[in-house]
Formats: sequence, structure tokens, C-alpha cells
Amino acid sequence: MQRRTRAAVLAVLTIGLTGGCADGKEAPSAGGSPSASPSVTASTVTPGPPWHDEVVAAPAGTTVGGKGTPCELPVTFSVPARWKVEAVKGSAKFGEPRLGKALMLCEINARPTGSTGFLRVWRVDGVAGGAQEHLKYFLDAYSPEAADAEYRRVKAGTVDAVEASYPKEDGGTVHDQAIAISSLYGPIVLSLDTSDPVELLPAYQLVKQSARINRD
Repeated sequence: MQRRTRAAVLAVLTIGLTGGCADGKEAPSAGGSPSASPSVTASTVTPGPPWHDEVVAAPAGTTVGGKGTPCELPVTFSVPARWKVEAVKGSAKFGEPRLGKALMLCEINARPTGSTGFLRVWRVDGVAGGAQEHLKYFLDAYSPEAADAEYRRVKAGTVDAVEASYPKEDGGTVHDQAIAISSLYGPIVLSLDTSDPVELLPAYQLVKQSARINRD
């Protein structure tokens, strides 16, 4: 899959993948420090650009990643009601969409709600380091503007994470955003892609605030 179709908002969660959409278990990844990439700053509440912390999360509807859902994952998170969840890996419809070492596993479509945007779950293989290194690899493959990303430490749900914000290709005050969570296992990436940040930034905040490790 080619990245060159621009997205206005990108939310990325890097987590361990032990089953569900992926086949088999990943070996533990190296625990590199975020300081190996551009340095991160401590998180504070920052309204407006580049973080938009003032945006209120959308109401929770569907839970993704749990047992019995179309994409069973070692993490669960909420999306707004009526979003369509569809497994990708091994699907005749999707083939094997990749961005370098990132393989897409699951797609969640906002279209049934009347909005335009997707949540896409990816697995990243063969990248050394911790959360920021995996996040940086994905962003570099996803957008050339990621070279100017700012990073900060945040919470994704109850889990420590690293978040990135970087300029959009077409400019504007709302930056693309990304978030990564460390795990003992091989990482996956979850991206929220939309051309309308005003409409779907609340969905990004919902995913960010509701992320949990799947204990089932």
C-alpha cells in the first residue's frame, strides 16, 4: 500500500502482538531508550498546536481487539459506534499491504458513521530499540514530514507512551500526531488516518485514552 495519499491525523500505538490477527508470537524486542532518537519532553496539558490536548474524546462505541472481535489483539481500545472492523492479514481483498517493515493487520472504517477516515493496525518487524524508535521508523515510512517531529512522554490509557507531532504536508495548524507504547513483544502500529482533523481528532483522543493491555 502506498502512503502517498496524505492523512491529516495519524495516531500510532506500538504494542506487543502475541496472537489474533497475526500468526504466532513475536520474539521480545530490544528495550532501547527513546533518547537514541530526537529527545522527548515531559508531558503537560497543551491546548492548540502541536498537541491539541483540549480536544474532548468521542463517545465510546465499539471495543476492538478483544476475544470474539474480528481482529483479536493483545490490546483493546474503543472507537466510535458503528465503525466497521475488518481483518486484513491473509485477506483476498487486501492482499499484503506493507510500508517497509510494517504489515497491515486490521482496518477499522469510519464510513458507516458518515465520516471519512480509517484506523489501521500494523505490525513492525526487524526494528531495534524501544517505543520511540519503532514510532520513528513507521513515521519515516509514512511521511517525509516526520523528520521534523516533536516527541513527548504521555499516557495511553494507563500505559506509559511516547507521542509525536509533526507538520502536515499541506501545512495548517493541526499537525499529524502519533503515539507509541513499549512492550516486551514485537510491536504493532495503529494509525488513525483522515483528511478532516476537526472531525476525527476526537476519535484519536478516544483511542489514546481507552488503550489497555488485553488480559483475556
